[in-house]
Amino acid sequence: MVELLNEEKSIIGFPYSKYISSQKTRALIDKGNIKEIGKESSLNTEILLDLQPELVVGYSVSSADKSLSTIQKAGINVIYNGDWLEETPLGRAEWIKFFGILFDKEKKADSIFNVIEANYLNAKKIALKAPKRPSILSGAIMSKDIWNLPAGESFVAQFLKDANLNYLWKDSKGKGSLSLSFESVFDKAKNANFWITPGYFSSKEQLMQSNQIYAQFDAFKNNKIYTPINKKGKTGGVIYYELASTRPDLVLKDIIKITNPDLLTDYKFTFFEKMK
Repeated sequence: MVELLNEEKSIIGFPYSKYISSQKTRALIDKGNIKEIGKESSLNTEILLDLQPELVVGYSVSSADKSLSTIQKAGINVIYNGDWLEETPLGRAEWIKFFGILFDKEKKADSIFNVIEANYLNAKKIALKAPKRPSILSGAIMSKDIWNLPAGESFVAQFLKDANLNYLWKDSKGKGSLSLSFESVFDKAKNANFWITPGYFSSKEQLMQSNQIYAQFDAFKNNKIYTPINKKGKTGGVIYYELASTRPDLVLKDIIKITNPDLLTDYKFTFFEKMK
């Protein structure tokens, strides 16, 4: 979002900077203009204090982050970014307005968001023209025999709804993830038309190595598995994790292109690709 406002030169420190894929910001890192400040949950306060930033933008999942509290006590301004708490794709993207206020670029931020919103709503209209509503499976087993997948009120489920798809857990409650038994998922989704975002697996071979029963799903047999995990920047960061929350319009178009490609004949995938 900072980069969309052409303010990437304002960034002087960033946690886990190796995961930044953007070429413009990577160039600043390579020049030493952006310093590595550790992990989000345990920032290197010594380096941060040496940098003397005018403002630190952070976030906290449960309670006030200790390293951010230390920074604040040293007289450095700290603001918490809450975009990850938003429950809809457009809600997350709208946080560019937050950065617009910080940089005194409110009109530019509004303009950028308005374009993203218009593109998203237009794609949503296009999806309504779909001749069929394919059924969708998502997630994978992450530990033991527990399958994690998006709950029916999550922002991921909202993407699938807006793409006019039949997400098989669309009626489930919750805004985060569901933890289900393998058997219950298999019973419900073995005939699903598409499998979108199968956890952190990057290939069908990896899926098979993890659990051979994956091969019994129709989506596996029919090569209808799609993942954003394989598109990475030069230092290994997954582009989806960096850009998707800012450009939900492109995520939605990817999903429409996967499931009803004739609706977007000229569009090329931004994040997803077919798993091989």
